[in-house]
Amino acid sequence: MKKCVNLSIGQTTITKEPDNDPDTSYLGEYGEKIKPGCIIRYDREIYEDIENNEDYEIIHLNREYSFFYPPDNGEKPGTPKYKKYALQDYDNMEALNNNQWSFIGIIVKTEIKTDAGISDSVQSSLWGIEDHWDKDSRDYHKSVIEDLKEEQKDALLKMGFSDKEIEESLNNAVEVD
Repeated sequence: MKKCVNLSIGQTTITKEPDNDPDTSYLGEYGEKIKPGCIIRYDREIYEDIENNEDYEIIHLNREYSFFYPPDNGEKPGTPKYKKYALQDYDNMEALNNNQWSFIGIIVKTEIKTDAGISDSVQSSLWGIEDHWDKDSRDYHKSVIEDLKEEQKDALLKMGFSDKEIEESLNNAVEVD
């Protein structure tokens, strides 16, 4: 039996994958009970704006939640700041549900090989990243990739690889679609 004595660094790849189970609680949630601060989805009205209007009829949606509950942002329902942020969160959640943006995970993965022919990998990743398919998102993704490469470097240094080996693999990383 041949003993594994030497490790070598292989290719580093960068992958962006859909995050199919993101935490959207910071945007708010949907429901079927009317309560203070909620947004009536049928016409994008905040409950406090219509609660004393006897002519207003709340319409419940079929097969969809009728109300949106913005997150507690420390503002009192009915105030101008509350309305502003509540509607922003609502619009963001609706845009997410209409596939106008998404969440992704970014993975930086470095192959490790042994002289016995065994291979494995070391990887760093971050999930729940907003992707609005614009320049700001791309710039943010680049900064996340740089942070993940630093994590990779720390892990590979602990495994005994030299700065030169690590830098060569990380600097020649390939983005995989």
